[in-house]
Amino acid sequence: MSKIMFSENLQSKLHGEEWLIWQEQYEAKENLKYESLFALSNGYLGIRGSHEEGTKITLPYLYINGVFDKSETFMRELATLPNWLGIKLYVEKELIGIEDCEIVEFARVLDMKGAFLGKRVHLRDSKGRETLIEGIRFVSRNNVHRMGIKLHVTPLNYSGIIEVESIIDGSIINFYDAPRFKVKHTYMTANEKLATDGCYIEVATRENHLHVGCGCRIEAYADGKPVLGNRMTSIFGEQCIEFGDIHVEEGKEVEIVKYVSMYTERECPAYALHTTVEKEIEQFIETGFEEELKLHEAVYAQMWENADLKITGDAELNQAIRFNIFHLMSTGNEHDEHVNVGAKLLTGEEYGGHAFWDTELFMLPFFAWVFPKTAQNLENYRYHLLDAARANAHKNGYKGAQYPWESADDGTEQCPDWTIEPDGTCYRCYVAVYEHHVTAAVAYGICNYIKITQDMEFLYSKGAEILTETARFWASRCEYNQAQDRYEINQVTGPDEWHEPVNNNLYTNYLARWNLRYVLSLLTAMKEEKADAYRALVEKTGLTECEMETWREVQEKIYLPRKEGTKLLEQFEGYFELDNVTIEQYDENDWPVRPEALKTKKASETQITKQADVVMLLHLLSEEFDEETMKENYTYYEKRALHGSSLSPSIFSVMGLKVGDDSKAYRYLRRAAFIDLLNMQGNTREGIHAANTGGVWQTVVFGFAGVSQREDGMLKVRPNMPKEWQNLTFRLHYRGAWLEITVDGANQAEIKRLAGEAVEVEVNGVVKEI
Repeated sequence: MSKIMFSENLQSKLHGEEWLIWQEQYEAKENLKYESLFALSNGYLGIRGSHEEGTKITLPYLYINGVFDKSETFMRELATLPNWLGIKLYVEKELIGIEDCEIVEFARVLDMKGAFLGKRVHLRDSKGRETLIEGIRFVSRNNVHRMGIKLHVTPLNYSGIIEVESIIDGSIINFYDAPRFKVKHTYMTANEKLATDGCYIEVATRENHLHVGCGCRIEAYADGKPVLGNRMTSIFGEQCIEFGDIHVEEGKEVEIVKYVSMYTERECPAYALHTTVEKEIEQFIETGFEEELKLHEAVYAQMWENADLKITGDAELNQAIRFNIFHLMSTGNEHDEHVNVGAKLLTGEEYGGHAFWDTELFMLPFFAWVFPKTAQNLENYRYHLLDAARANAHKNGYKGAQYPWESADDGTEQCPDWTIEPDGTCYRCYVAVYEHHVTAAVAYGICNYIKITQDMEFLYSKGAEILTETARFWASRCEYNQAQDRYEINQVTGPDEWHEPVNNNLYTNYLARWNLRYVLSLLTAMKEEKADAYRALVEKTGLTECEMETWREVQEKIYLPRKEGTKLLEQFEGYFELDNVTIEQYDENDWPVRPEALKTKKASETQITKQADVVMLLHLLSEEFDEETMKENYTYYEKRALHGSSLSPSIFSVMGLKVGDDSKAYRYLRRAAFIDLLNMQGNTREGIHAANTGGVWQTVVFGFAGVSQREDGMLKVRPNMPKEWQNLTFRLHYRGAWLEITVDGANQAEIKRLAGEAVEVEVNGVVKEI
């Protein structure tokens, strides 16, 4: 697709083809996929890529990060808020829409460099009137309370009156297309004019009564002069509509601009929401759509300066990698330490916007290396919810802090106890009961964040407190087996959720041991070098020498199952006794085909795994295993992983490179990078796979570029480039320096210091000062 098809209005704004994701034809059944792919976020809010005029198949969701509600549902989930997207154009009562007219031309494009959505549609109505509409939509990163739409409308073969409706729709509900699960998380508190003109809707969440205000105003111009006539604002139930009409001439373009703003009670008092939104829109109009768009693009230009991965020789894959980075960095919030990054970002409703272990293990490394302030906010989020994690542990009969499997805004466990089937029957959901390794992930995330950013102030205060409480949890979670003189973790589920529950999941036991060991080492260092911080920690947590002695015993004696006489690690106790089914076939997208044996047997009866489990352990704690052990286990488990989770392919790619399986590593990267663009798991409609976006970045940087840190923390670069790539360039923040790393096809790396202090880096075994 070429941007030449667009007129100057949009063509001049579009960046190079490598930055563009196209939709080249309209197919209603593909709407929900493209709504996810074309979602726009600015860290504060996100809106799906629905069509302004509305379509029959749509999930027109808007979320503000951190605005959760429970009501009749099983869990607190992101509440769908008033949708400001609506713009309807009529000629003699006929709606000019893609599902109401004959489509002569159609294209939509996500410009990742400029972070906006563009479109061009040429429509012919039932009376043969043809209208060309080109448009641009953005949610400002410069001012996160501003959003805008500009439409260039040209009547190609008629003159007359175009009637315009600008809509804020407060009737949108969660599970919009799922009759059994529909729920309204808000109630309306105001539906009125914004000022002399414009629309304003205010709602509040039903449980906590958090108020959210949304306002908009439209303007229309021809040759730079206002042309919107007969303007009026009307209230229709939970919709607020601003109407106007425009006298149009054949072949002459008019511009319709919609200025939008949203605020919540978190940013200003509820009584001031209306006036705050009204003032914001006034200032937005004064600034102008084009100027705000430029300021927004300037922010993204700086973000891409930090985050871009440039690959020479593999353009299609490079574009897919950028797509993943775009959505991840668009959702991260550098200003708010009370929000996290949900498992579907802000692009869809699956998992309710909850944070999982995904944040620490898949997404945090990207932010720590590229956007450290956002990473710090993610760590502070966990600290703010530490008391809730303590309460969760106490409720479940444990000590310390047990972080919830699914976390929203208040830190309580949001993983539902029950799941409803399509026929209305319920079954018990045991994920939160058994899947405890998220607590170790939180601890690992702190360790990793500190190692990357050197934020010692956080470590010796908030970090040490979290780590102490997670170690306390693991010590209480372990059970002593007197007959074997060992500690065990029974009735537990590891990353592979198809085997639930098991005894002594190797991943969980190893991470529990690592958590205890790391904290003991930290406490020893603090006692010697940071005595004041240590005393404050002891006073706050009640830590004792006797307790630490217990931790030492637990970590020394924790059971780590393996196949006797071999280097094979056993995923859990009894795993090797299961039916030895392996994967033999792959589909056209290079995705493993479900083995025939699973038609007659449950996955839990076989060695088939949902995702990386032992291999995930090898990835996180590779320093604890020799090369032969890693290779033997990767080879064994790779043949048995069905990748039922998007978290899996990127980990197998990184580990494939570590053990010398280079060709498969490249294939796994492609699978991960295209999961959503090609809808490879059939569920892109539910939103972008957030953990996978971080996993894709890790695969390139930690895998093919070979970036790691030595035990002393020194940055280490040892590339292993695929034959398809000629060059790879990216940037990292490291110990006060901003570095640009370029790797060539011969695995030679050049590192430039762009800013900051001089640092030492090991490149292919040689230490250099940069």
